[in-house]
Amino acid sequence: MKKLTTFFCLSLLISGLALTAVAEQSFVLSSSGDGITVFEADGESGKLTEIQTVPDRGLMAITKDQRRVYAIGTGIIATYNVEEDGKLRMVGKAEIEGSGGYADLDATERYFATNNYGQGTATVWKIGVDGIVISEPTAHVTLEQKAHSSVFAPGNNYLLVPATGPNKVFQLKFDVETGKIIPSDPPSAPAPMDEGEAQQPRHLVFHPNGKIAYTTLERELPGVGVWEWDAQSGSLKVVQNIVTYPEGFDGVITTADLHLTPDAKFLYVSNRDITDRRAVVGNSSIVGFKVLESGHLEMIGHTLCEQVPRSFAVDRAGKFLYVAGQTAAKLGVYAINEETGELTKVEQLNTGDGPNWIQCITLE
Repeated sequence: MKKLTTFFCLSLLISGLALTAVAEQSFVLSSSGDGITVFEADGESGKLTEIQTVPDRGLMAITKDQRRVYAIGTGIIATYNVEEDGKLRMVGKAEIEGSGGYADLDATERYFATNNYGQGTATVWKIGVDGIVISEPTAHVTLEQKAHSSVFAPGNNYLLVPATGPNKVFQLKFDVETGKIIPSDPPSAPAPMDEGEAQQPRHLVFHPNGKIAYTTLERELPGVGVWEWDAQSGSLKVVQNIVTYPEGFDGVITTADLHLTPDAKFLYVSNRDITDRRAVVGNSSIVGFKVLESGHLEMIGHTLCEQVPRSFAVDRAGKFLYVAGQTAAKLGVYAINEETGELTKVEQLNTGDGPNWIQCITLE
């Protein structure tokens, strides 16, 4: 009986380990060419295997449960369900005017926000009870040209819109009951503007503490900004400015995207070498930072990457970073050192033309 009991317990243990091993599956979505390509990611190496491409490329937002993807392209917002095998299944498509430059879901996941760079607008759409975006927006506000992204703030009562050319972050009050947005008071937060400082906010992410935000500063010198967020007044204030221009380089660099690791130990920013906009190789890099207890940043260093990294993503385990080289038409895989934040290249894959958005999904 003792032997049988031991055997039974060992069997349960082995079965449990097997279930644990397959409990989490990681996938990477890449918008390029004419569609969105789905890759399955190896949990140990980070290496990718292509499993699907769906039409309608677009900038993506993913629900917290990782089971639904919204992608905004030219004239449409597509809604996909994420199947058990990680593949996407189209469940709806809203026809819209124009296109979007960013994609974000509010905390309730009842609203979808984006912006238009050329028109300088911010727009909010409601998501129906069926989970599909409704074509008629709940709000459409004209700000200034070069509005570059649209991000819901913690508390879900503000929408922030960094704008490069105007060199400010627009601050809009958001009403979760109606989906309306109106300018706050003050209506914007000024970005750095002194000589020798990085300027022009582009993308924005919040620290999990809800008190600190980070933006890429696209130019005049490229860099990253650290901002304090006052949730009561709905206002941002710059508290740190770091230039990410590579030492000894004499070309043109602009920053684009930025992401924190899930534990907020490290922040990464993409440096784009646009000295020659047609070049498929160059001095583009991912710049790493250690996040201090105050939320301020300490630079780790530059890691050369695929040319013109408009978008990149960090997986939910904080183990791998995936870079879309827009001009190179390459997708790079990098391992994150969990102690130092340093990046090590794992592999590089070809993509469709002009990869412009990357997202990671983890299914349990």
